[in-house]
Amino acid sequence: MSVRLRRVALTACFLAAPFVSAQSGCASRGPDLVARMASAKSIYESVGYTAFGAPAMGTVAEGTDGKVPLALKEGCYQVVVFGGDGLKGVDLSVLDPAGKSVGEVKKQEGSTSIKHCVPEAATYNLVVKSTGGSGSFIAQPYASSEKPPSKGSEEPMVVGCVGDECEEPMVSDGSGDPCSSGIELSPGGSVKGNNSNKGYAARASCAAAEGPSVVYRVHVEGRHKLVLDLSAKFDAVMTLYRADQNDGYLCDSGHEVDCSDDSEGLQTKSHLEAVVDTGDYGVLVAGYEADNRGDFELKARLEDAPSLESVCAGARTANVGQKTTEFVSADGSSFRPSCSSSGASEALFKFDLKSRSRVRLSMRASSGGESSLSVRKRCEEPTTELVCAKDWHIDAMSWTGVMDAGAYTVIGSTNDATHSASVDLTIDRSDAQGAGTAESDGCKDAKPLPLGTTFTLDTFQAKSDLKASCAADSSSDVVYKLDVKAKSRLFVSTTEDEAHHVFALQKACGETKGEVACEPASTSKGFDATVDPGSYFFVVKGKGVDDFGRTKLSAKMREPAPAIAACKAAPKLVPGTPVNDTTSGAADRFASEKCGGSVWSQQSGDKVYQFTLKEKSKVNLSLKGGTFYNAIMSLRSDCGDPTRNEIVCSNYYSKQLDRELDAGTYYVVVDGYGTKAEGAFTLELTAKPVK
Repeated sequence: MSVRLRRVALTACFLAAPFVSAQSGCASRGPDLVARMASAKSIYESVGYTAFGAPAMGTVAEGTDGKVPLALKEGCYQVVVFGGDGLKGVDLSVLDPAGKSVGEVKKQEGSTSIKHCVPEAATYNLVVKSTGGSGSFIAQPYASSEKPPSKGSEEPMVVGCVGDECEEPMVSDGSGDPCSSGIELSPGGSVKGNNSNKGYAARASCAAAEGPSVVYRVHVEGRHKLVLDLSAKFDAVMTLYRADQNDGYLCDSGHEVDCSDDSEGLQTKSHLEAVVDTGDYGVLVAGYEADNRGDFELKARLEDAPSLESVCAGARTANVGQKTTEFVSADGSSFRPSCSSSGASEALFKFDLKSRSRVRLSMRASSGGESSLSVRKRCEEPTTELVCAKDWHIDAMSWTGVMDAGAYTVIGSTNDATHSASVDLTIDRSDAQGAGTAESDGCKDAKPLPLGTTFTLDTFQAKSDLKASCAADSSSDVVYKLDVKAKSRLFVSTTEDEAHHVFALQKACGETKGEVACEPASTSKGFDATVDPGSYFFVVKGKGVDDFGRTKLSAKMREPAPAIAACKAAPKLVPGTPVNDTTSGAADRFASEKCGGSVWSQQSGDKVYQFTLKEKSKVNLSLKGGTFYNAIMSLRSDCGDPTRNEIVCSNYYSKQLDRELDAGTYYVVVDGYGTKAEGAFTLELTAKPVK
């Protein structure tokens, strides 16, 4: 099946930016995966899908794979993946029971689901590979009424697809993909139409769902401003795309110029303006919701657009070390930076560097949402682009790097081409080797490492004073002191990193000899080291020479002694006798590596229980949490370490554990996912000897 023959009708939103347009239908950034799962469940059930089984949770680091098992019965499923903060994109594939990859397809932008048909009941593995960022994810299978090919038939037994290749659960009239050709529309003219009983196209970025669509092809000669006005008798949206240069496809999401929902305060009107160059463009008319359809009228006209030379001449001068504000009108895009697919309006700034320097560019747009900044040596020539960035760090969209002396142009793109906005640009500069004025910059100036809190450090002004085994010797660094009174495990997490930093724990400051650990900063894996009593130095250092900037950290120490003491005093579970208890106000002694997400972020009260089996038995553990929906039940073989020795666990909606266990003593920990996730619960054990 061609990727473009049919577009997936239901996709979960991956949160790749700190803000998401309210029009996009995506949830705002945040860890509330449960709310997003509930929303997706409602959508899928409305089109005939049913949630199958319990959600599976995992974590994945950038460039690595995460694997979760899926016990599936005969049938066809859409497995939807929900990503947490820090995870910007994934590739999905399925492995059969023999470990053979079935249906692995590269992810298309915005796709977060994979379709898989199972000919007979078996346990498959969903493989989630990060294509950007690191973090936790939850996978939820949804079963459809579609029947899989029978075993032994000549048809492929397994159909795998990701996002754009998954067939739509919605049904159109079979009129085909409206984006393949399009209806000709000449600038200066108007056309009337109706989207009822039309084919489905890709969901517009400002629409809530896919639906029947009408697509028009507009050809433009020369540089102009294309103005489009839509009047409809239903809640409509209008999207402008650049046609694919290879096959002329009109609705590729990667070529979207702009999307307009409501105009003049009316849901039935849309207005769009964009500066375009010679070529073909697709104009898609659809409903905001899938069932929004009816009559409409579309008008198109061309207006003169200023030359790039004249636009560049108006660039505002930005002074290094100061915030510069530029106001932009809704004129559409003139530059189209390489990392921005939108046709948003742009603000132009220019600045000069007298010498080779470290530079940090920080930008905020009043329109909110996704934005980008591009740096060019010559404003009107796109081939001179040196930087294009759209990643949000700490409090702004930013980029750091070393730049040579010279004149530069910064193009700040907003996410909205239909409204005026202000763009703030701040340029920070330091010596190419660092000024040496960073806080805690050097062994003599080392401050205590803050524990139990989140803080932000900055290596932008730091010199290269220290060594770390996993970083370049000449990269910038800062260092903190750490005094350990009892044997502990140190966890350090990175929630945001403006550059690529590494963490090193050392006995001697800045010396690799006797180094306890050195690892890259990661939003998923984090830094984890077991330390004996003594004094240490915690070094934060750029991985490479050009890696410097801000990073947001959380550091935590866990002593095993409180957990060991709690296990020794743990109440005994009696089979068939429920235990009613609460974790509210309890001490935080344990963490679940498999079900609790990031170990360093788990800060909830917990309770521990024990039971002893005299012979091999089939054990069932049931946890009922009521409103304590994010409880975790963890079965452990030992209490020697508060974060390890976990046999199996359950979280979220699934609170049942079934396991055959050998004779011995076991521990059950009731904990919460995240911070202060606590509440009342009922825990019950049943055990039957295995004959």
